[in-house]
Amino acid sequence: MTARESAWNMLNRINEEGILCHKALRSLEADGLSPVDRALATRLVHGTLERSITIDRVISHKTGKPVGKLKPRLRNLMRMSVYQLLFLSQIPASAVCNEAVKLAKKGGYAGLSGFVNGVLRGLSREVTEAGSGEAYIHLLAASMQAQEAKSFLHAMPPAFIDYYETNYPSEAEGMFQAFLSEGGISIRLNRSRGTMEELKASLDKASIAYRDGLLSNTLYIEKAGNLSTTEGFLRGLFSIQDQSSALAGNILPLRAGMKVLDLCAAPGGKSIHVADELSALGGGSVLARDIAAGKLPRIREHIALLSLDNITVEAGNASVYDQSLSEQFDLVLADLPCSGLGVIGRKPDIKTKTTLSDIRTLSELQRLILTSAVRYVKAGGYLCYSTCTVTVEENDRNCDYIESLGFSREDFSEKVPASLRKRYQNGRLQLFPQDGTDGFFAALFRKKE
Repeated sequence: MTARESAWNMLNRINEEGILCHKALRSLEADGLSPVDRALATRLVHGTLERSITIDRVISHKTGKPVGKLKPRLRNLMRMSVYQLLFLSQIPASAVCNEAVKLAKKGGYAGLSGFVNGVLRGLSREVTEAGSGEAYIHLLAASMQAQEAKSFLHAMPPAFIDYYETNYPSEAEGMFQAFLSEGGISIRLNRSRGTMEELKASLDKASIAYRDGLLSNTLYIEKAGNLSTTEGFLRGLFSIQDQSSALAGNILPLRAGMKVLDLCAAPGGKSIHVADELSALGGGSVLARDIAAGKLPRIREHIALLSLDNITVEAGNASVYDQSLSEQFDLVLADLPCSGLGVIGRKPDIKTKTTLSDIRTLSELQRLILTSAVRYVKAGGYLCYSTCTVTVEENDRNCDYIESLGFSREDFSEKVPASLRKRYQNGRLQLFPQDGTDGFFAALFRKKE
């Protein structure tokens, strides 16, 4: 199987069957691709989804019909091919067209291979005449109304354009650009397993390039290789975790002996971070719960890798109050299900699978969970609320709700790096993707005695 065929299969699963992008990409290993082909397939899937709004408009322009009128599998082949012609200039246009025709025939569309060839070669000529894919896109945008052009250029749903320009006017343009930039990988030191010097030495030994992260316990990986096979990973020296997620752990008022509850733990990064810190401090325990029982084995595997014995993982529905947990914890982590609009750069299918009505629905679910979460905190204990999104409904308004339930804001400004401190306002931290992190929100509260 070729990289393009594998990518085409995944795009069909994502766009036609509703499989999430990050889950579909896990099937790459089963396709038996070489590392180079695996990287190309990943780029094709991620890039096609990331630019799908722009791509679909170009296809409609070239074919004279809405993309939805094309046969499902055929439209995904066209999308993947148009992506290459517009955004991957290092791939010869002739190769893109020839491979698309081959796949069309192999996929049962021999009768439409001429259509595929004609549309793609026509687009290739126009891109060449314009000077580049970017120039071609801007030529098309010049004939559109202002908001329509923004949606087309930024590959962002019009409703999201309006939402962010209304609620975050000074940040909107930066967000749109950041979502289309290439995201990096960062790792966090596990302090119970070693020092930053040991971690850097292990990366040097594996010839993995890195630079210091925004946080003292993180590093940016500049050329990853296969991190999961390195000595440092197998020793549990580090965990792969975004800077913003690591910061959520750094701001916590942890001390030895604390009893911590993580209500929505999967994929486990924050639970493990807290368990590692408590272990390094000398003791304490974490109860990590999640409704998705299928995700728990992976958390347990990570725990075993780090040899952590102070964390328990179990299934649990955070939206249902559990009387047995009443006022049992010094700290409750409420990193709740959200719209994920802060991680669009990593999960581009969010743009086409999430609506503004989903934001309202999720904010109501979050409030339902918070109604139970506050009851698990001991008097004088703490609640950390966080999301990986950038919306008023899910973040600020839910913080107002927490305060109405007998909690006061805790100041954690000194634990926020100086470069991000401008994002800290009145006990709330809202990060944006242009900050070099995911779009992320965090606030810390204390329960009245």
